Amino acid sequence: MKFVVISRLAPGVENARKALEVFLKAGLVQGTEAAYAAADGKTFISVIESDTPDTVASATYAPFFDKSEIFPVVAADETWLQAIQAAQANWD
Repeated sequence: MKFVVISRLAPGVENARKALEVFLKAGLVQGTEAAYAAADGKTFISVIESDTPDTVASATYAPFFDKSEIFPVVAADETWLQAIQAAQANWD
């Protein structure tokens, strides 16, 4: 399963410095397919392939983030399109 993780860095210059220091030592979460940093330098988006979201990485970086959200995602392909159309037919 794939997960999109969106994390917002907690306020404070010293917090940002320590987060960068840990990142330089620990690196990306195992299973990370893509990692993005928003232009604001405070928001980070990762696409992770895993059976479950990585709790070790969460524990490593949690002290530096004000908020993290995890979304399980699937490809918006033909299978998804058929499933969502079937679901919408039952929404009435």
